[in-house]
Amino acid sequence: MATVHVTISKVDDRGDTGASVQLITSVPTAAETMTSSGSSAQAAITPSKADGLFWSVTATANVWIAFGANPTAVSGAGHLILGGQTRDFAVTSAGEKIAVKDA
Repeated sequence: MATVHVTISKVDDRGDTGASVQLITSVPTAAETMTSSGSSAQAAITPSKADGLFWSVTATANVWIAFGANPTAVSGAGHLILGGQTRDFAVTSAGEKIAVKDA
């Protein structure tokens, strides 16, 4: 069982010096904290558009994640996030969802 925190955030390309620096903005568009289990579960948050948005996923223990219109997280498929890691993923399409499952 892991605590999994998921955000959807915009990307800003402005740096203090005026140079282009692509970073996730400090205020997420949406956020949700879930508790994973041995079964796949989908987060309630979904992006309204794809362009310029990123998922950021942090897990306290190992989890499998999957993205799609109606995703199911499966052991050995999708992306593995190890406990303590934060991983970022570009949103592929509007309405995309994320599912998580214990690894």
